[in-house]
Amino acid sequence: MKNVFCFFVLLFCLGGGKCFSQQVLSLFQSLDWEQASLVAARENKLVFVEVGEGDAGNTWDLLDNFDLVQALERQVIAIRVHVNSPQGRTFLPRLLHYPYPCYAFFMPYGDLVGVVGLEQVKERPTCLLETLEEARTLAKAKQESSRTVRFVDLTLPEVLSAAKEERRKVFVYFAEPSEYRSLWMERNVFALNRVADVYNREFLNVRVLRTETGDWEKKYGIHVADSPALLFLNAEGKMLYRSSGCYDADGAIACANAALEKAKGIPFKELEDVAALHEASKEGKLLFVDYHADNRVHQELAEHVFTDPEVTDYFTGHFVNVSRIAEENVLLFLNCQGEELHRVCSVQDAGDLLAEARKAVEGRGVGSLQARYRQGERDARFVEDYIVALARAGKGEEASEVVMAYLEPLSPACLKEDKYWQLFYSYGKSAAPAFLDYLLAHRGELFELYGKDAVLEKIAELWTAGAWAFQKDGQLDEEGFKLYSRRLKKEKVDGWYAIVRNAGLKLAEQRGDWKTFINLAEEKWKEEEVPDVELYRWAGEINTHCQDKNVRYKMAQCLAGRVAVINQKEHLTGKVDLTSYRGFFEKMINDLLQGQ
Repeated sequence: MKNVFCFFVLLFCLGGGKCFSQQVLSLFQSLDWEQASLVAARENKLVFVEVGEGDAGNTWDLLDNFDLVQALERQVIAIRVHVNSPQGRTFLPRLLHYPYPCYAFFMPYGDLVGVVGLEQVKERPTCLLETLEEARTLAKAKQESSRTVRFVDLTLPEVLSAAKEERRKVFVYFAEPSEYRSLWMERNVFALNRVADVYNREFLNVRVLRTETGDWEKKYGIHVADSPALLFLNAEGKMLYRSSGCYDADGAIACANAALEKAKGIPFKELEDVAALHEASKEGKLLFVDYHADNRVHQELAEHVFTDPEVTDYFTGHFVNVSRIAEENVLLFLNCQGEELHRVCSVQDAGDLLAEARKAVEGRGVGSLQARYRQGERDARFVEDYIVALARAGKGEEASEVVMAYLEPLSPACLKEDKYWQLFYSYGKSAAPAFLDYLLAHRGELFELYGKDAVLEKIAELWTAGAWAFQKDGQLDEEGFKLYSRRLKKEKVDGWYAIVRNAGLKLAEQRGDWKTFINLAEEKWKEEEVPDVELYRWAGEINTHCQDKNVRYKMAQCLAGRVAVINQKEHLTGKVDLTSYRGFFEKMINDLLQGQ
């Protein structure tokens, strides 16, 4: 009985082994590439190719893996290609320079969609099935795709100019035509609809060969060995994002999205004061608050400065960033206790904003300078920096006071030195009588040094500032103001009466004397060209603070007169001025008359 049992076991093993061996041998068919493609297309399968240099050494792992062979047999048409044969030399370019021996999956008559090295399969046979699934997914996506990334043949200056005009970003692809990964990107990533749609919509796309990367390496740090490399720029040519490790569709889209996210600029958060300070404290950062009016100046700032990649990186790393609607544009820097470190009312460009932000981070902001000044520091260089910081912070009156305190110990003749003149001209909004007298007496000499227009402009500014000096906290030194008005007239100052009238307007507004205010405003509107923004401000103050029917009616009449002028101009030119205040004026007229 024991011998019979052994016989059947041996018979089963020999039969089973023979069956499995035949199955393995039958996996690879005696077909050439074209024949295998025809069969694969008819059966809706992929072509599976074992690529090697000879008959032995490539399939030893498959012989011991029944499940692997079965899975392959159901989904592929398998053939062997020996690269040393005539068929192999013809077939080899389809591998896109991938090293052999390897196992490769192809679409029928089509592209390589999956490949894995022999050594990888030896170490982990299941990676062959994983590669098969990836190949099937990619083949399906390629079958459904009809679009590809469009590359333009332009130089960098040309593509940046076009990007500005079209309001798009720039994508630069660095490729090596004889390298597998570059060819894979072009055949199997850029040729997919979902990749092409993102890149064609958002970017102007440029291809650069590895032999042409010299200038790019110097400017953006792209190395020859990095290809294929992806570089994303804004329209100013500043780097948004780069990658050299992306070889599939998901990675390409992720890179594009990272660049687009960076291009949005400073990541402002919607936080109230307490929450913003708490987050700044928790993250160990400072707080940056962009107080802004809805105007063109802030729009330019938001579009061209806040979106600069260097600005974005710095502000993301050092600040919790918050944006708030306000009446005026102010950039405010605070510590996490809410103490003001620095502020500026405007910046020229990204470099200027970064310089001001670093002052806040490094303890050189206007808040720090103000504390040092109050503690008695008077070093000339320090005081000069402090004056500039005050002016940029919108504290013009305080800057003027510091300028005059700095200059008054000196003789007025110091204005002949360029350094002192520039401080006085730019920031001194009022002057001691001795300085004004010096300007008037030595104007000819100063004309030669600084130009007639600049000197006369400064004299006119000081005459105006002198008129306002006779009022404080709504009170007027009437006797002093009368004497000053007579002097203006006697000196034959250009527009002397307008100076007196403007001072009267300011005082009447401060006092809430709206009858005097409207009379002077009406007179000024008839004699001078009052900007629409100023006219609208007058109306807003009266609408808010004055209930006198006559005053409100007179203001409405002024606005109606201005609307008539706007209408007449549009009628004559045949063009509608979309930037005019007509709509604002018409609504304000209605508010003024209804509020009587």
